[in-house]
Amino acid sequence: MVNMMLLWMLVAQASGAPPPAIDPAPPAADERKRMVENVDQALGAQAQPFPSGGVNVGTIGGVPIGKLMLIPDIAVVVDGALGYTTLSTDQQTPSALVLPQHKAWPFLQEVELALQATVDPYIRGDVFLTFDPRGVSVEEAFLTTLSLPWGLQVKAGQIYTPFGRTSQLHRHQWDFIDQPLSMQRLVGLDGLSGFGGDLAWLAPLPWFAELHLAYQAAAPGAGEVQQLTGTGRLVQYLDLADWATMGVGLSWSIFQADLPEQWKNLAGADLYVKIREPDSRSYLLLQGEVYGRQLGGQTLGEAAWGGYGQVVWRADRSWEAGARYDNAPAPVAFEGGSQQTWTALAAYLPSEFFRLRVQPSLVVLPGGSYGFQGIFSFEFTMGAHGAHPF
Repeated sequence: MVNMMLLWMLVAQASGAPPPAIDPAPPAADERKRMVENVDQALGAQAQPFPSGGVNVGTIGGVPIGKLMLIPDIAVVVDGALGYTTLSTDQQTPSALVLPQHKAWPFLQEVELALQATVDPYIRGDVFLTFDPRGVSVEEAFLTTLSLPWGLQVKAGQIYTPFGRTSQLHRHQWDFIDQPLSMQRLVGLDGLSGFGGDLAWLAPLPWFAELHLAYQAAAPGAGEVQQLTGTGRLVQYLDLADWATMGVGLSWSIFQADLPEQWKNLAGADLYVKIREPDSRSYLLLQGEVYGRQLGGQTLGEAAWGGYGQVVWRADRSWEAGARYDNAPAPVAFEGGSQQTWTALAAYLPSEFFRLRVQPSLVVLPGGSYGFQGIFSFEFTMGAHGAHPF
């Protein structure tokens, strides 16, 4: 009886009609069916909470009853790990993950809290908070327009800079447990991000082509000093066949370098190829990026370069395997040179909401010395988590 009255109250809230009087007698089967139909009608089409004629209409999945109660989609993603390394602290720094040497060290990588909802017919809101041993931080908190004309869309708030591919991904979107060191040391330890705005234009072409122009106060590198940052990115996706897609991206960021050692220019190119049979859960993913970074006072010939290439094979619904080669600037223990890292990956997914991964890495340091790092991680998701941009 309580459930039926709750349904009637939701219908009344959606339609503006007063709720019926409480009847202590349980409703008949046909009346119960009619009430459920009324609720479904009040909820409307679940795939489109607000109709719009624009081309950039975004929707969030989740519990449809939350639309009537003004409750956003809420999700929690937990990522924990056990790591071991033979490298010293100076041989790992700078890096987002620095492990104690010669110890099997358990650690919490991150807890992400996601709040997502369509605010009104014009904008959608997304908030991502992260909890880790360093404290609580705002990973992203932004609004996105839903119905601008001419293929335009605006994102404003605390956002990832539209630079490259890997830098914009949240942790649970990563194929590997950690990000490539070339991205961490040449772009940012946690990716390039900051408060500002991103204007995107979807070009009216037979294939997907999108241009981004962003202006932010971003903190590149180790993230200690914010600089005014302008970024442009052109990304295109092409269907090579019914079973193959290729994405190509070019990115450039310009920083206001007031001091000689501050960042001045950052360039990047990325390639993404996915091969998948339409009627299969298995796929083959090829991905790579190249980065170039110039500091204030440096010539283009003195710029630092690096990049990575990786392959991931999803055998079926539950098993993945991968390999990655990464070439990054040397850690602080060395005055120059580069570090090469060879990484293997094995992942088991009992479901789409739980993942176990094992990742051993062979590290080749400047001068030819070697090191080892191994990580085992588990990750699970609770709640209705909307899709991130592809």
